[in-house]
Amino acid sequence: MDDERWLRILARLPDVEEADGPPLAVAFISSEDHAAKRGQAWLWWPGSRACATGPVAFDGGYPADWGLLLVMNDQAIARVGADGTACMAHLARLLDIKAFVLRLRDELDASGVLEFIETLELATPKH
Repeated sequence: MDDERWLRILARLPDVEEADGPPLAVAFISSEDHAAKRGQAWLWWPGSRACATGPVAFDGGYPADWGLLLVMNDQAIARVGADGTACMAHLARLLDIKAFVLRLRDELDASGVLEFIETLELATPKH
């Protein structure tokens, strides 16, 4: 993922109300960087407007301030960048996006990440 594609994805992420609890990030990472356990992760803080979005170094670990990890293959990165977030639930069902919940439900709820998960139907299979 590059800066231009990240800005397109960021512009298409849903509005989430300001959260009451400590902020948690949604980390987006390519499947190649995730498999290599190094590269860049791109952070978005859905319940906080004060935290900076953008790339951070990824070393295979999951920092305490990450609430959700989205591992995306190249097709998913391109599609979300072009079409927006409406396709994310479908891509998750196809396993082009793999979502890993990294914190407890109460923490996710207090930070606004749970609202993001529910809005995109990442945790609820549709038939």
